[in-house]
Amino acid sequence: MSAQPRASSASSSSSSPTPSSSSSAPPPEDVWEYKDCMSCRVIGTGALGLTGLYAFRMARPRAPGSVFGKVMMAGIGVGFLAGSIVRWNMTPTEMLETLSRQSPSAQSKS
Repeated sequence: MSAQPRASSASSSSSSPTPSSSSSAPPPEDVWEYKDCMSCRVIGTGALGLTGLYAFRMARPRAPGSVFGKVMMAGIGVGFLAGSIVRWNMTPTEMLETLSRQSPSAQSKS
């Protein structure tokens, strides 16, 4: 997992990109883009998916434990399986952008 800068035509005299003070959004040449490798996506998706399947296995009727515990494990399993689908289809940058658009607390901080 590494963040790599987009190709820029600006001089690279500084070690880190700095947005210009005249605009509220940084110019395109100063924007960092997250590049997710395929092995990171496969491992992350697999880990979340297998954790969800394990939680479902613990929620089966013959497993020891209370009914409430089994329902809770089934809910956790659904959450991890949903997370694995989101992980496969979205990059972390897209996830953060989606969460910031939906979160009222993130909008009030701006």
